[in-house]
Amino acid sequence: MKTKPDTDQFKPKKDPSAFLEGGTADLANQAEKSQQVTAESQVLIDQPVTNARVHREQKIFRLPLDLINALKRESYERSVKTGSRVTETELVEQAIRAFLDV
Repeated sequence: MKTKPDTDQFKPKKDPSAFLEGGTADLANQAEKSQQVTAESQVLIDQPVTNARVHREQKIFRLPLDLINALKRESYERSVKTGSRVTETELVEQAIRAFLDV
């Protein structure tokens, strides 16, 4: 006879009835995350990519697989550190701007 599976990993981190508080629990959680940002990522946040109505066009490049994986990993790690989404496109744009001094 099989034993019951361990379901501890499926328990939600938040109380399901927290939505009744009007999202204040989420705002408090985001404030805690923003305070945990390291000094290194804070420097990168201080140099935001301008997203205000900039005309963008598509440019396609073929990159080595190791560079693609490193870009994905960095995007994920910065998203976790900052608590907000950091896209691969933003990272590439920051790198090109830094390289070309634009």
